[in-house]
Amino acid sequence: MKAIWYFEEIDLFHILCPYKYADHIKHSPPFTYHKNDFLFLPNETSKEIFLITEGKVKVGYYDDEGNENIKTYLTRGELLGEMAFLGQMTHRDFAQVTQEGTQVCRMSVDKARELARDYVPFSTEIHKRIGENVRKLERRLEILFFKDIKRRLIELLKDLTEIYAVPQKNVVTNEIYVHHALTQQEMANLIATSRKSVSLLLNELEREGKIRQEPGKFWVSDSLFSV
Repeated sequence: MKAIWYFEEIDLFHILCPYKYADHIKHSPPFTYHKNDFLFLPNETSKEIFLITEGKVKVGYYDDEGNENIKTYLTRGELLGEMAFLGQMTHRDFAQVTQEGTQVCRMSVDKARELARDYVPFSTEIHKRIGENVRKLERRLEILFFKDIKRRLIELLKDLTEIYAVPQKNVVTNEIYVHHALTQQEMANLIATSRKSVSLLLNELEREGKIRQEPGKFWVSDSLFSV
């Protein structure tokens, strides 16, 4: 692993002084998980925060009937369990690995708070990420309020474009390239529909010229944002 606690705009490996970095690796080495392993379950004590360095994790909850409801999927560079940093004592959700060989860095809440006190960039970035995660979850709930499944899918595609778009735009086709990590089933889970419905609607959007798709990636036309 090249670095620990890598974020989009900040690499904390270059912030932590060497003895602190060595100390963290010694006590909290990276963990590798198998598919379907749980990082935590509802009502378990919140003692750590997690950073995904490779792979994918789903976060969700169980309703009163025991049905699984997915809130989000997290991939490389994304944080989870972060509410413990703000004082949440127990987990309200579950976090389950969905990709074999997923790697996660785990840091105790006490250690994270110590680093936040010692390093202003760490404190700034972790609070920023907590805010971003809250906004993403709020956006997921907003999407579910769209009654039409096609509209919910379009809103999800817009969100994926905002998060995973590659900076360079195709000047020939005027399309935005989006490299994401969601399967059609996972997209269906996020908008409360079936994989078949997602597949049919993606094909419909492609016929309309709003997207072009390949496994794990797609190109978005400007016309999608005018819908």
